[in-house]
Amino acid sequence: MFEHYLPEHRERLKAFLEQPEWQATLAEVDLERMKAETLTPPFPPSQLTGAAQYLLQRNSERVKRLIDEGVTDEEKLLDAFADWETALSGDDRFPILFLGLVLTLDCSFDPVRCLYCNQAWLPKRMRLEDWKAVIEEVAKPTPPYIYLTGGEPLLLGEGVWGDDGLVAFAVRIGCSVNINTNAELITPKVALNLVKYGLARIHISLDSHEVQLQAKIFRSPERVERVLRGIFNLQIARELLEVRHPQIHINCVLTNLNLDQFPAFLRFLLSVREAPHENPLSGDFAFHLIPVGGAENENLRPNAKQWRKFYTDTWAEAERVWLEYQESIGIPAGERKSLVEWVPFANPFLRVNHKGGLDSYCEQAAKGIYWASALTKRCYVAPTQAFVLPDGSQHWCGAHAIRRPKPLGNVREDGIRANIRRNIARLKELPNEFCFNCAGATCAINQSVERILRDQIKAMKATISVAS
Repeated sequence: MFEHYLPEHRERLKAFLEQPEWQATLAEVDLERMKAETLTPPFPPSQLTGAAQYLLQRNSERVKRLIDEGVTDEEKLLDAFADWETALSGDDRFPILFLGLVLTLDCSFDPVRCLYCNQAWLPKRMRLEDWKAVIEEVAKPTPPYIYLTGGEPLLLGEGVWGDDGLVAFAVRIGCSVNINTNAELITPKVALNLVKYGLARIHISLDSHEVQLQAKIFRSPERVERVLRGIFNLQIARELLEVRHPQIHINCVLTNLNLDQFPAFLRFLLSVREAPHENPLSGDFAFHLIPVGGAENENLRPNAKQWRKFYTDTWAEAERVWLEYQESIGIPAGERKSLVEWVPFANPFLRVNHKGGLDSYCEQAAKGIYWASALTKRCYVAPTQAFVLPDGSQHWCGAHAIRRPKPLGNVREDGIRANIRRNIARLKELPNEFCFNCAGATCAINQSVERILRDQIKAMKATISVAS
């Protein structure tokens, strides 16, 4: 067992497996039956192309007519392609590609939360049946990528990971599911169930390999041990059930406490990741670097000079660590990848096109503004996303769910699509001040959609020009 891990971590996992908690769990389960019943994670819809494909399908004829009428201005044609009011006309089952469910804003770390936590609390009004109804509504015709988050979503216990929990329910109707967690509550039993019920991906919060620093961030040394144990329990569960899911990703919040040590942290992550023989450069232990947010975290925010050093010297050092790792596991020189090729979403500056250069970006980042320079003129993807908070309120996206402008509606009173359709005229207001810290992933998707639509406009104009 554990042959695809480096020797030191292999022995660590074997030792964990021999401990009473794992032995007691294995005595209670039929492992062979669990293997036979393990669900395969469904493949998620494309976030980078899905919205573009829908707009192309619904609005191409309108754009073609405009070109036939002599309209050549690309921005006017782009406006026509991006017209969601027209696109949704007569379509009651338009695709929701990304569904974020904030199951609770309580946390297992309460009452003393992580150093940088700035979550504003809301009461829980959504029941398990309500969450399932939301999932069931949006799963037709295109099952979405579902992101279960919090607070700490695993506080819902079997409501998330049990036989009748949200993961099993969503996977069975075709949804790819991800959980964002601190991993503290991932016991052997929880780990086995998350694997059994086809969890596709799990994002785990970890910021440093140094126990003292991570303890300062977690505000507890005991939490560090419990979080690592949760990660290792997942690795053991995957091994026992002989599958590669869920893929483990690490959410690392960048502050002035851990910015310079990222290469060493990367070295630690690589030392504990599995490098399966058939795909040694799989996304397991990919990292999401998240610049610290919130005005209340100004004391933790790196200054412009520190940000610039990170994106130049520190990143170059991390690249060396990554290339050394690839060499150590036998990746041929011609097949080795850079960090951003391995993890396209890793680097907040490099993952998208920013208006202005690095210095300009670092000046903005020093003020806590990370994505304003990457926003497209329009938000193309908001109607294909939905974020629902514990009280049932629905927002366009994760950034709005955090900042909380006026919601689109409440899913306890109306459906996801009805709330989007009723507010579709408001889409023209975006991007607005609530979008300045748009999720980097959403920026990347918007830029991808815009490229696809512009390329299609050029192709359509060229075709008509040749025909004439």
